[in-house]
Amino acid sequence: MCNMRSPKQFFLSLPTMSKKWIYILFLLVITVNVNGQRGVDTERAGAEEESKVLQVAPGDRLRSWRLVDGFTRADSLSIDTATAGVQQYNPIYKQSFSNIHLGNMGSAYTSNLLSFKKDFNEFIFLNSLYQYFDQPEDIKFYNSKVPYTNLTYIFGGPKRRSEENVYVLFTQNVNKQLNLGFEYNLLSSVGSYSAQQTDNRTFNLWTSYNGPKYAIHGVFTYNKADHYLNGGIEGDNHELILNPTSEEFKQADNVPVKYTTQTNYVDNYQFFITQQLGIGKINLKREALLVPNDSANVIAVKDEVYEEAQLPVSTAYHTLHISSYKRAFKISNLPSYITTDGNGVSTLPLYGANFFDAAKTADTTRYTNIKNIFQLKFNEEANSLLKFGLRAFLTNEVKHYKFEVEPVFTTVDDVQVPIYRSNDTTFVSTHIGAQIFKNLGQNFWWNMGGKLYVQGYKAGDIQLQGNVNTLYKVFKDTAGVFARGQIDLRTAEFLQENYFSNHFSWQHNFKQEKIINIEAGLNIPTRNLKIAFESKSFTDYIYWNYDALPDQTSELINAFEISLYKNFKFGPLHSRNKMAYQYSSSQNLYPLPDFAGLSSNYFNFYLAKRVLNVQIGVDVKYHTEYYTPAYMPATGQFYLQNKIKIGNYPFFDAFVNLQLKRARIFLKFDHVNQNLMERNYFLTMGYPYSPMRFKWGVSWNFYD
Repeated sequence: MCNMRSPKQFFLSLPTMSKKWIYILFLLVITVNVNGQRGVDTERAGAEEESKVLQVAPGDRLRSWRLVDGFTRADSLSIDTATAGVQQYNPIYKQSFSNIHLGNMGSAYTSNLLSFKKDFNEFIFLNSLYQYFDQPEDIKFYNSKVPYTNLTYIFGGPKRRSEENVYVLFTQNVNKQLNLGFEYNLLSSVGSYSAQQTDNRTFNLWTSYNGPKYAIHGVFTYNKADHYLNGGIEGDNHELILNPTSEEFKQADNVPVKYTTQTNYVDNYQFFITQQLGIGKINLKREALLVPNDSANVIAVKDEVYEEAQLPVSTAYHTLHISSYKRAFKISNLPSYITTDGNGVSTLPLYGANFFDAAKTADTTRYTNIKNIFQLKFNEEANSLLKFGLRAFLTNEVKHYKFEVEPVFTTVDDVQVPIYRSNDTTFVSTHIGAQIFKNLGQNFWWNMGGKLYVQGYKAGDIQLQGNVNTLYKVFKDTAGVFARGQIDLRTAEFLQENYFSNHFSWQHNFKQEKIINIEAGLNIPTRNLKIAFESKSFTDYIYWNYDALPDQTSELINAFEISLYKNFKFGPLHSRNKMAYQYSSSQNLYPLPDFAGLSSNYFNFYLAKRVLNVQIGVDVKYHTEYYTPAYMPATGQFYLQNKIKIGNYPFFDAFVNLQLKRARIFLKFDHVNQNLMERNYFLTMGYPYSPMRFKWGVSWNFYD
């Protein structure tokens, strides 16, 4: 156990920011305070914790939605202005509350949770990066009567090892139906250890037009991840961190790593456009949640407001989605890492003798997907008898791969030199499907459907799924149950079966993978409580084995997760908790920690006549010890390892959140317990967490 330092020593050792950043923070605080003094009585009187500082009524100023159900339905979203949780800005924690990663913000990661594991991507190099790559289903569309802007800046020191997040969003309506907008997101970090730098960027440009019979949504997206991969610290026993041999190794950037010139680059361009055209028309009265202020077709019935609407009987859709990916993995100055034993066998860290080119590694893979979706939906408003809707669809995909193949060799000065070659292939597949659904109503919603691949290399693949969701008034509370089921029979992606590079190559003919997924739970929003059970069963499961190669097992694997989401409030003390208990029938093939949790605990109060909302607290992340997957840089995959168990170490982050009118500010000490307990702060084999560092950030919304 390390000796605890005095408060004076603790604060003297904190990393310092340059004068430039101190000035910026000072000006931001002064500016926010000036704005916060205006309209005190009207903006903050009677406000409670968690309430929005600026109430933005959906039908008044701003609406937001995502496209779901095959891009045929707009799912409304709220505008995030809450103070709580603003300090938890790492994108990999937006969904999964427990993850392992390479110790640096923006690095490759995988979830510890059964419910959020996503290791099946068409382009396999996204398996450990997918949260950094926006897809059309992630894009938020807006309808804004006033220009809406969000500016976010986050900085973590010290400067020479800095971490930055820059986010800009702007959207505005041209008229009542037409909206334009864009967002830019930069997440970059030098990293505490050598050769750990990450640079993730996303740019989205979108437009939407929603007319009475015709609507269109369009998106252009650019995603990029540019990472240095140090391969982990030297040695697999972690002694350089656990028991540093000298004071020098107590500094993170002095700890030796396996590689300093190994890089991974993935970029992606996407063009997406979906159009819909209403067919026929019906007249009806519906609940007027979004009635324009100047609407004359409004009816009041027993204090309920309705509008007279004219809706199509059915809607035809066409969606075009073009996506192009490139992955480049490089190790420059490769000979400097090669060692030769007494038998003349040359090896590399991580890769052993797996290389055909001893001069360099320069592996490149490209992938393009052109997808057309044709859909016809019979709207449930038009089905007054059976009260449900129907959707049928036909999808055609053209996938093109360009990849390396085994080189030929030529002799130059008595040395065998490889001549690189590449090949390309194209796959076409077609699937049909249907869905019946009930999305209208206040208490009960459901849908069920499926798709079948009828042509191409995926012919015979099937996906069936169903969802039920309820929400009812129960005494003084609102409560509901939910359930979801899905059956997948799916063919392996091309790169899972065929790949060649300087360090790894494989050729497989895997069987169709079968997965059964069941989820059910209870949701009581008035009590801030959600309990869920999820199970998955795998047959002919495809995984990354102990040699970091794709493999398949005939063993039946069963796993389940019981999760609990609960918020408590005891006067000014708030506790927001997420936790999960898990079980896997085969820890050697599908490892999971028994328990994982994230708890955020803070005191919430107001200052300056309730203008300033303050939260002071600590976040705790923890999971039990297990054989966490290891990371293979050459393939970008997490794979099985049985050398060392990792976990049973809590990470504490102390924070202060402030909210003044439209601005949210946080100050945070990451990994504040670093020197208060044993130095066993590894995330996975070879990758320790960053030492304690100071971070701050500001997020500002503008509605004019």
